[in-house]
Amino acid sequence: MKNTIHITVEENEAGDRVDLFLSKKYQDYSRSYFNELIKNGEALLNDKIVKSSTKVKINDKVTITFVETKKPDDRLIPEDIPLNIIYEDEDVLVINKQPGLVVHPAAGNTQGTLVNALINYFPKIQEAVIEKGNAMSESRPGLVHRLDKDTSGVIIIAKNPRSMHSLSQHIQHRNVKKYYFALCYNWPKNPTGHLVHYLGRNPKDRKMVAEVSQQKGKEAISDYEVAEYFKTAKGENVSLIKFDIKTGRTHQIRVQAQRINCPVLGDQVYGNKESMKLSESLHIERQMLHAYQLCIPLIGESEKKCFTAELPKDFLAAEENLIKVISHIR
Repeated sequence: MKNTIHITVEENEAGDRVDLFLSKKYQDYSRSYFNELIKNGEALLNDKIVKSSTKVKINDKVTITFVETKKPDDRLIPEDIPLNIIYEDEDVLVINKQPGLVVHPAAGNTQGTLVNALINYFPKIQEAVIEKGNAMSESRPGLVHRLDKDTSGVIIIAKNPRSMHSLSQHIQHRNVKKYYFALCYNWPKNPTGHLVHYLGRNPKDRKMVAEVSQQKGKEAISDYEVAEYFKTAKGENVSLIKFDIKTGRTHQIRVQAQRINCPVLGDQVYGNKESMKLSESLHIERQMLHAYQLCIPLIGESEKKCFTAELPKDFLAAEENLIKVISHIR
């Protein structure tokens, strides 16, 4: 299967190699994948075949033909995985996702995901795709946003093409509110704050996100408020922080929490030595990040409808081992 897309290079994207530019633009594909496309003439710069090392300039035109090979063994398999359903109607399904559940299949991993559970629960959801005939799109039916594997909480699913389009448009135009709770090591310097960072793939490790220059990154905006202040028996500071995210960048909260010196407990990627030591002593087994509430208009409605998933058991269990100092908003 092939899918051709035309892209114009914007000012903040100029100066990167073609392969790097494309891997930033489409983060679900590896840089080596784009190297192969460029080598085979499937990615053109201003309608010309170029090398992967060629740097893009402002207003350059990039034409890329995604080559998808969907084999018979890549078919989505329905699986009877439990779903904690918060809300359902003919158009949408709202789930309280359990930690440890991958949202969608990826290369070499077509089983055990939320998508496998969804097609088992509602087979017609396979019609809810952004683009029919595109293998990547068809491997993620119903999904209009994502949560990390170890992040729990609210995720909304489209059950048909019209709700897929409607929800995607609201999310694309930021007509949605998303609130998260994170149990973090340390106390922020201020009880409330407005965070603006520019995030991009870490050049030393493509699986990680890092703060980069404005020219090389995408703007990530969050407001935060400390809900509760805790101390451990040894006097270490812990805070429960509510994040109101204005953008939806990959690993946004985890990176921004790290940037204010309050890494999310249990986060093995962005945590520090102290946070990981405390996480171990509190028997925390995953990053303590929970999608608490999502508010979005449903089809035919102008007002946002809010869906809430209360804090899960592992959050409450960790808090039982802490001494509450001050409670603000909870």
